[in-house]
Amino acid sequence: MATLTRQGLEIELPDGWDGRIYRREADDGAVTRRALHAANFALPPNLGDYAVGAAERMTAGDVLVVLIEFDPARAGEGLYKNEGLPTGLSADDFSPSAMPRAMPGRTAAQWFFSVAGRAFCLYVVLGNHNGRATLMPLVNQVVGTLRIDR
Repeated sequence: MATLTRQGLEIELPDGWDGRIYRREADDGAVTRRALHAANFALPPNLGDYAVGAAERMTAGDVLVVLIEFDPARAGEGLYKNEGLPTGLSADDFSPSAMPRAMPGRTAAQWFFSVAGRAFCLYVVLGNHNGRATLMPLVNQVVGTLRIDR
């Protein structure tokens, strides 16, 4: 296990996992937010916030976890009204239609929530919709290690 910590975010990565936490630099002076990517395969460089480039490379047994922070003024409101990290994620939460664009075999789910006055989206992609139930223990193990500070 390796601990990845930065920008008030922390996750425990099992052996063989790749991960990064960053805050994108904006050219236009816009406020940028933090993002976390973790995967049980090598992440390619220069990914967008939702890591679509990584999802394109996934194979059947692959898992991609993305955590994106949004404007803290939204915390506790609208999409972000649920307080606390999502727990007990289920295979039934996943659907191929949750992918930003269709990719054969892939499936995804997303959860919006607030923690410590911060607004987030947890987005998880699995490499195989039909095999999603077998990947859920791994997903819940990794997501269960997420920590968010003020």
